[in-house]
Amino acid sequence: MTANLDSSQREAVCCGTGPCEIIAGPGSGKTLVLTERIRYLIEHCNINPSEILVLTFSRAAALEMKERFIRGSDKPYQDVRFGTFHSVFFHILKESSGKNYTILGSSTRDRILNQLLRNYYPDERQRPLVEELDKALHSLTGSEKGIVFLRDIRRDYFSFLRENAYMDFDGMIRECRRLLIENEEVRRYWQEQFRAILVDEFQDINIEQYEVLKLLTSGRGLFVVGDDDQSIYGFRGSSPAVMQKFMDDFRSAQRIRLKYNYRCSGRICRASSLMIRENRMRIAKKSEAAGKTGERVILRGFREEKEELLYLLNAIKKLSLSEQCRAAVIVRTNLHAAKIQKYLSAGGVQCAGNASPSSDIMDTVLRDLEQYQLLSVQIRGGLLSRESLYRVMNRPERYILRSAVGKEKVTPESLLDYAVRHKGPAGEIREFLHDLSVLSGLEPEGFVRYLFSAVGYADWARQHLGACEAVGIVLDRILDKSRGAKDLDHLIRSLRGQDFGTGVKKESGVRIITMHVCKGLEFDHVYLPALNEGIIPGRRCRTEEDIEEERRLLYVAMTRAKDHLEMLYVTGTKENPRPPSRFLSVYGIRSFVYSS
Repeated sequence: MTANLDSSQREAVCCGTGPCEIIAGPGSGKTLVLTERIRYLIEHCNINPSEILVLTFSRAAALEMKERFIRGSDKPYQDVRFGTFHSVFFHILKESSGKNYTILGSSTRDRILNQLLRNYYPDERQRPLVEELDKALHSLTGSEKGIVFLRDIRRDYFSFLRENAYMDFDGMIRECRRLLIENEEVRRYWQEQFRAILVDEFQDINIEQYEVLKLLTSGRGLFVVGDDDQSIYGFRGSSPAVMQKFMDDFRSAQRIRLKYNYRCSGRICRASSLMIRENRMRIAKKSEAAGKTGERVILRGFREEKEELLYLLNAIKKLSLSEQCRAAVIVRTNLHAAKIQKYLSAGGVQCAGNASPSSDIMDTVLRDLEQYQLLSVQIRGGLLSRESLYRVMNRPERYILRSAVGKEKVTPESLLDYAVRHKGPAGEIREFLHDLSVLSGLEPEGFVRYLFSAVGYADWARQHLGACEAVGIVLDRILDKSRGAKDLDHLIRSLRGQDFGTGVKKESGVRIITMHVCKGLEFDHVYLPALNEGIIPGRRCRTEEDIEEERRLLYVAMTRAKDHLEMLYVTGTKENPRPPSRFLSVYGIRSFVYSS
């Protein structure tokens, strides 16, 4: 088993059954260590496979880990459990409470909170920030200063979640923690279920997830793998401080550092290490490349952005098509990624992307279209279908509670009366009813255009129905077919049941991605343009913690490169200076301008 491991990997795999923290830098073989660790626990520590839980932060990572483990096993250890933090917490709550919830996305939650604030604070000048309300919602005391209607807002928020079988992420974690603290029988049950818990990407954990993890294990059999230098999700609550306090929380724990970087060349490894060592809030570590020295890291400045873009275009066009498929341009923001992709595509560079819609998305949109059509007919007679309202009244979100529909006959007047009496979204209900009236007089093409654009259904679909590219193709297909359709019923029948594929299809070409998205990937050639102040670190960075996270972002981007790394920046002109990123100062790059 351990023949293919280096000395530090072997030490990590065979570290016993007590709490252990593995510091695994970029390309250090953490997945190999995790899968071999599972085998070690089964074959040498006599732990039943069904008592081993492997936690990751995404479903894709959990599936990949499971496949790699099974593929490398001579024996069918199918009972090892792989899952995400949220799926496991969700399973614990569901099995312990018997309830079935749907997880509420953060963007939907923010829109709900904003609407509640508008309901209770018509005067925008008196309105608290949504962040204040978000924090107050799950407060145990409910006494946050300045939120006068907190009790009523909390009631409406949780009523909306309850009626739509939603649970938000924060509520799920807190509820799971509360359950394990208050119910000793439940806590013991789950502790007995998991004799060993292995955690991947431990640096991405937040304090509440960590507290639940401690309740599930008490440190017994806890094996965590991560790199605090790659903690880049502060906006989700993760912090390198959690990883750094592990040794304080578990006094008997071991900390083992994986020594070698098997991905990056020696020069890339040294350049990235030189930069990240500037951070103060980190676990001291040393990483060395296991492979060749490699090409020199290129740092290049340009007077103007258009010169930088032209250089990038020409550099990528010099690569063969197969080399372009193993290359990436990594930038700080989605907006910048879209701009570069447009420029490179116009210059003849093939960029990787997505195509081909999904039939289940088409089916969902058509059923929604059908219910909107039914309501647009019914509004002329004054009686509305309760089931149709339940289906589309919050597509897009109008934050209408099911209690507003009532149990008797549903009319426009009854909906408005409920909103007035219960401080509901009266404005949104009026707009909804107005939209139904407008739709009732439109031909198929006008109906679809108005619903998608004016009503806002297209934006809602892109946010909620899966792959954005697939949704866009479905919406375009419906709009295209609506031209010349004799009626909506015929349009829906003509589209329903057609085979639109099973998902999105990757195209070949250079990848244009953000620094957050690139984590976990690797490329032969990596280009990092726009390394300037105000971009990285961004203008909103105010604290030392913010600056250090931005430096970690750049470190992650640099360490995606295996052989070739270019770091580009704009210096500006005498009239319009553009300071390079302060992070480049370790390479002797300071703010300057070209002489005219």
